[in-house]
Amino acid sequence: MKSLVEILKEEYQNYCQDKNIDWLQSVEFAEMRKKRGAECYFVALKNGENIEVAGLISNKNKRFDLVMVEQNGVSQADFVDFLVKSEEFAREHGAISYRILPKVVRALRNDKLEIIESTNLKWLSEPLLKAGFKYHSGFKHEFDMDVNMHVYLKDLTELSEDDVAATYNQTTRRNLRAAIKKGVSIRKVEESEFADFVAILKSSNQKNGVGTRDEEYYHNLKTCFGEQAHFMGVEFEGKLISAGVFIFSKNEVVYFEGGSLQEYRKIPASTFLQDYMIKEAIRAGASKYNFYGITAEPKASLLRFKAGFRGVAVEYAGEYRKRYLFRTILSKILRR
Repeated sequence: MKSLVEILKEEYQNYCQDKNIDWLQSVEFAEMRKKRGAECYFVALKNGENIEVAGLISNKNKRFDLVMVEQNGVSQADFVDFLVKSEEFAREHGAISYRILPKVVRALRNDKLEIIESTNLKWLSEPLLKAGFKYHSGFKHEFDMDVNMHVYLKDLTELSEDDVAATYNQTTRRNLRAAIKKGVSIRKVEESEFADFVAILKSSNQKNGVGTRDEEYYHNLKTCFGEQAHFMGVEFEGKLISAGVFIFSKNEVVYFEGGSLQEYRKIPASTFLQDYMIKEAIRAGASKYNFYGITAEPKASLLRFKAGFRGVAVEYAGEYRKRYLFRTILSKILRR
């Protein structure tokens, strides 16, 4: 009989090494979550001693999350069994809410966000709804800084450093030439410069109406991910004017976050940085470059910028949430 059990970090790490695990399901991200005050559990659906599927569940203030867990070639039946039993695990550990966001593709969309290919996920949604989850999907107009169920991906297979720029659209190629003509250059952003890094993010985020994380967050990110986390910046006339953080995993490079100083917005430094990191991803042997989150508006600058590098918008299965009403009420009473 297959059962869901908690496993040791070392066993989970071995499992991750054999699979193409999303960075949000990594041991490194678990350490990151712990530094931010969360508890983390490594759980697995086991058939005897064999792991069928495993994942990272985090818990902060009794709000449990299982985000971007991948099917990884596991049967639909086992994957659903794992998700349903993980809810029992969360409930037994005192959850007041539980959120699941499976990394299962629902649809691919073009740059106008029109569906070009879709998958029937009835096999996934019906058992979760039956288990008491509520379904939340659809594009968000606001930008989600945490976990994105809509991302923009570029396929790097069969592309080389020399020919990748030819795949960008005309505007992006023109901006890339303009940045080169301005004489910008790329360099690493050192930890001693993280205050400047946060100031750059804040400059961009204020324009987009998005909050900015504190400096400690990025020190924790660097500590936990080490050489997998690349903090890179663009210099112009000796000043850091644009920067981003990129997470390297087995087959994918994720552009997690970045921005540019608004007073230098006429210099297309972000285009220069993305081109450089796409080429770095190719050099590292990655098959995908993940521009990360996009919003619901096809004309939004966020999508237009990322779409200039010619990829595809990916819509994942969506969020499944369950709230435990009595526990939530009790929790609020106890906090008074």
